[in-house]
Amino acid sequence: MRNLSLIVAVLSLSAVAAPNPDYVRDLFELLAIPSVSANKAETDRAIEWMQAFLAKRGVWCAVEQWPEDGRKVLYAATRPGLKNPDYTIVTHLDVVDAPAGQFIPRLVGSRLYARGACDTKGVAYAAAKILERLNGQASVGCIFSANEEVGGATTGYMVGLGYGVPGKMVFVFDGGGATNRINTACKGCAYYRVTAYGKSGHASRPQNCDNPFYKLARAALKIESEYPSQKPGEWGNVAAVTIVRGGDSQNRIPESAEMTVNVRFVEEGGLEKERELLERLTGLKTELIRGTPAAVSNIEDPEFVRLKDFLAARRPGNPIKIVRSSGANDSRYFPQFKKPMVGVGGIIDHGAHSDDEWIDLDTVGPQIDLMCDFLRE
Repeated sequence: MRNLSLIVAVLSLSAVAAPNPDYVRDLFELLAIPSVSANKAETDRAIEWMQAFLAKRGVWCAVEQWPEDGRKVLYAATRPGLKNPDYTIVTHLDVVDAPAGQFIPRLVGSRLYARGACDTKGVAYAAAKILERLNGQASVGCIFSANEEVGGATTGYMVGLGYGVPGKMVFVFDGGGATNRINTACKGCAYYRVTAYGKSGHASRPQNCDNPFYKLARAALKIESEYPSQKPGEWGNVAAVTIVRGGDSQNRIPESAEMTVNVRFVEEGGLEKERELLERLTGLKTELIRGTPAAVSNIEDPEFVRLKDFLAARRPGNPIKIVRSSGANDSRYFPQFKKPMVGVGGIIDHGAHSDDEWIDLDTVGPQIDLMCDFLRE
């Protein structure tokens, strides 16, 4: 049935002005793979699909296995053996979970709806088409991560193996955006375990106990006060309590309880600085669970200036806006190379992680053309 719907969608394009039928066919196949981050078998299937797609077009590919669970990670480049290109693209083929129906793509006009259409298989496909077009003509490599949605450690692993070390610039293909936007930074992301200890006992006699949940509650209010919500246009540190755990019985006050605090930070060295701040602020034991640093580009870098001038010339009358992401992306694995790490708007999409997720296929081709012209120069 899924194959039949693909055939009907592609054949219907011949009768009316419609998106590129190759894009529709290819993305119907890729989006139908339920490559949820936690599902190794399906993320492997998505990686294998992309590897086969590129290899068929003569693009050099290398596949490694992430040691933690053996899942596959793909690197591809415009020249055989090119591990250190001038330009590195980083994108991902894993997605967040969704009901089964969201893995059945549907085309409405030029909008293709499915889980991952926006975040981020649509732009990952655009990256593959760029590699195909520039094969043998430019110095470009691309890491296709297999777990970006849960931290992107597979990207860090590939960089550690020497894949995608940039000579000039890193392009983050993670969703689209307005045509006049260049994203130049992402916040660091850290998860901390904050633990409170007390004295356990029967819930009918709380006066004889020291309830650790109340200590967590007071700590959470201090965190809320220290990390206020950001106003529009602000770019600073924010924090949120996301998980609270403790206790093993409904009528027993436990001896300990813990909460997870997610901090998004902008400063260098923030992983340890924010841990120390939380511990000092709450007076409770605070441990880093996992985290990645902030990634902030130098917008005075000559290659960034060239990009900005190039976009201004290609899109006259549409002033360039330099923006910074409030979330995290896999530019977090590249600050050590001191090269600009940017996301360039142009592919229009909507609804990441939602039940209304789509990509406008009419905007994919022009963005591929634009990026190829820049990278070829």
